[in-house]
Amino acid sequence: MEKIAITVEIPALNGTYDFVVPSNMSIRNAQNLMIRILNSEYGISDQSTDAILFDKEDSTALRLECSFAQLGISDGAKLLLI
Repeated sequence: MEKIAITVEIPALNGTYDFVVPSNMSIRNAQNLMIRILNSEYGISDQSTDAILFDKEDSTALRLECSFAQLGISDGAKLLLI
């Protein structure tokens, strides 16, 4: 299973965080996992059903049902979670 390192900027926390995720993981599952991790570390709400990940390179919202590999997201990608 290939894993990729991604950097996620989260304006609500005024920070940038690094994650390593399987390239075949769906965006929905990865996003939910990130929110659970941030909840355990920083106490943010894990009920963020309206959160959206964006690719900072082209400002497109990532489709939740697709995997990183399907969307061409590779190692070193910079994303935005709002």
